[in-house]
Amino acid sequence: MSIEAAEDAESLSYTSAMAELESILLQLEDDDVDIDALSSQVTRAAELIEFCRQRIQSAKVQVEQVVTNLETATSGGLDSEEED
Repeated sequence: MSIEAAEDAESLSYTSAMAELESILLQLEDDDVDIDALSSQVTRAAELIEFCRQRIQSAKVQVEQVVTNLETATSGGLDSEEED
């Protein structure tokens, strides 16, 4: 990730990253693509894709932790009810 992207990552949300990706895609699909800007657009798109992948992975880990905690709490609750 570039320095600029790393700085943006602090304030960038998944939704805004996806919106920016969609904007870049629309520009790239345009028949009048600015060849001089093409490289920087593709580079930025790659950075945004990596950012989104990291966010998705982080969310996946958090969800798995919550599910594990719920399963532990639920199984612990059932065991104590059976003892009564």
